[in-house]
Amino acid sequence: MRWTLGTLTLILTLFGAIPIGIITIGTVVVTPAVAEQVRLDPCSAYDNITTLSATTTGTASFGLPKWGSPRYQSLRSPAQAIPARIKTLYLSAAARFRVPWQLLAGIGMAETRHGRNNHTSSAGAQGLMQFMPGTFAAYGVDGDGDGRRDIYSDADSIYSAANYLVHTGVRTGQAGVIRALWAYNRSVTYRNDVLYYAWSYAGKGGVVVEAGDPADCLPVDDTLPGFDDTCPASRSAAEHGLHATALHGLRCIKQAFPAITSMGGRRAASSPTCRFSDHCTGLAVDFMIPGWNTRAGNSYGWRVAHWVQAHAKALRVKYIIFDAKKWVPSVSRAWRPYRHPYGNTNPTLAHRNHVHVSFYNH
Repeated sequence: MRWTLGTLTLILTLFGAIPIGIITIGTVVVTPAVAEQVRLDPCSAYDNITTLSATTTGTASFGLPKWGSPRYQSLRSPAQAIPARIKTLYLSAAARFRVPWQLLAGIGMAETRHGRNNHTSSAGAQGLMQFMPGTFAAYGVDGDGDGRRDIYSDADSIYSAANYLVHTGVRTGQAGVIRALWAYNRSVTYRNDVLYYAWSYAGKGGVVVEAGDPADCLPVDDTLPGFDDTCPASRSAAEHGLHATALHGLRCIKQAFPAITSMGGRRAASSPTCRFSDHCTGLAVDFMIPGWNTRAGNSYGWRVAHWVQAHAKALRVKYIIFDAKKWVPSVSRAWRPYRHPYGNTNPTLAHRNHVHVSFYNH
C-alpha cells in the first residue's frame, strides 16, 4: 500500500494504457529471478508441486485476471513459501469475506513476504499487509476475536485487507479485482506483481521457493555436532587480530555450525566497551545466529551455546553469553541471568542475536 509521488505520472500513463479486465499473458521468464534468489540465499529450494487449488475454485465465485506487464518485484523475487500460521489466516479471512485466498497471499508476499519483513515503511504503512493508520482506522477489523483492532496483529491485518478489498469492489468480477488492487496501491507494477504471486500460489504461475524464513536453513534436531579438533580456517574477516585460542575457537565453532555466516572478532582499542570486553584484546568472538528472533533460530543459538559449553575445556572457554544468560564455569556450572553494562535495551546488548564466547589467553 505504498507509492511515491515521483512515479505517479508514469504509473497513471501505464495504467491508462492497460485495459480494465483480463490482462494479456505475456512471455514470462522466471528463471533469472529464481537464480538470483538462490544466489542470495543458498538455502533456497524449488517447490514445484502444484496441488494448490485453482484460483477460480473455493471461496470466490470469480477468477482472478492474469498478471500483465510491467512487473518489478516478482521479476527479482519469486513467491516464497507461506508459513503455516499465516496460510491459515489467509484461508480463514478468504472464507469470511468470500475472496480468493491466493489474492490475499499475493498481497502479503508483495508487502512483507508474509510478515518476514514486517517493518513500518518510509510512508508510514504498518503491519503484515502494510496499512496506513488512517485506512486501517476506516476498514480495520478484529480478525483474532480479542475485541481489539490492532494494526500490528497479523490476523487483524489480513482480515482487514480482505475487508478493504471487498469495500473497493473486488467481488465485482475481474475488473473489480483490478480496481481493488489499484485502490490498495496505485501502481501498475504492484498490481501485476500481486497477481503473479497469486497465480503462483494457485499453482498456475511461477515457482514457489522455500526461502526467506531463516528456520528453513537450520537443522531441526536437538543433537549436537561432533568435535574432532581439526578446525580449518574459516576465511572470515573476523579471524584478523584474534589471539591464538580465540582463533582456534572461532574455526572450530564455525566448522561445527556452518549455518553461521557472520561473526565479530577483535575491536579497536578506542571502543567504549573495552573496559569490560574481551573483544579488544582479541580474546572474544560473537557468532551471529540466523533467524535469532524465531523459535528455530533461538533453538539453534542454544545448540551453539551448549556445544561450546560441552567443549569448553578443549576450546579454552572463559565464559559464554546468549539470550540474556551467562555461563562462567569458574564460578558456577549453571546459566545465570545476564545484564549488559549498558542495559538489555536491544537484542545485541542482551546477546539474543548472537552467542558471545570469551577465551583464555593460553
